[in-house]
Amino acid sequence: MRRLLTSLVLLLASACGTRPQNLASGAIVLPRELREVSGIVAIDDRTIACVQDERGALFFLDLLGQLPPRVVPFGAPGDYEGLARVGEDFWVLRSDGLLVHLVPDGAGLRVQGSHRLMAEHQEYEGLCYDPVSKDLLVLPKDVVGKDKQERDERPVFVFDLTAKKLRVEPLLVLSARAIAEQAVARSIDLPVDTTPKGKVRSTLKLHFSELAMIPGRRELLMLSAVDAVLLRVDQTGQLLGGVRLDRSELPQPEGLAFLPDGRLLVASEGAGGPGVLRVVEWR
Repeated sequence: MRRLLTSLVLLLASACGTRPQNLASGAIVLPRELREVSGIVAIDDRTIACVQDERGALFFLDLLGQLPPRVVPFGAPGDYEGLARVGEDFWVLRSDGLLVHLVPDGAGLRVQGSHRLMAEHQEYEGLCYDPVSKDLLVLPKDVVGKDKQERDERPVFVFDLTAKKLRVEPLLVLSARAIAEQAVARSIDLPVDTTPKGKVRSTLKLHFSELAMIPGRRELLMLSAVDAVLLRVDQTGQLLGGVRLDRSELPQPEGLAFLPDGRLLVASEGAGGPGVLRVVEWR
């Protein structure tokens, strides 16, 4: 992968036209072509790869600000929402449930194959790699079903990288109602309001847009952009903690990635301005 990145630096012309910035300040304003940034993944301690909502390309950014952004096309335009890295390969998730497998090919990337996620959900947004099970975790954004119980469920699915298919049974199914109740009961600082009778109730909608495995733990960070919150859950669906995100700094948070040193990066769409990448304290 380092050879691939070096080749990109030498051979590809920048298509972004934005001066590199340094993450040392805690934030980077993203190039104009990443105003609709959606998925991010760490390559090493100074490089991340990104996808955005409209273009079939990976964008490689230098967090130290010493190299200009580089672009590697891989396919046709589409609503690309999720990105995961497995070894030197990449997996890109399109919102309609198409998983695209990319492999290094000289200075670029080529499509090794694509796989349709056969499930009842119609809109997908989250994707990450589980280094323990060696599978991909896939997160739908839409809520399906007609009855109250079904519409309360927030499943996390597994894409089996050996069988190359989505497992029927989800890894876990979160209850939006239970998460909200746990947050209120434990006084976790998540969005709430107060009824006329003085009862505090959660206002969480929990339409998840991204997830990430916490390094060294069998726990997940899950991002709900509509609520501007990060939730930490275990693999039984129990809430372990939560963090509210500042919309003045992250107006529409969409992507999560852990750097090798443990720092968490959150990428946000521009929402009227440029996209931004920030280090967020989640513990």
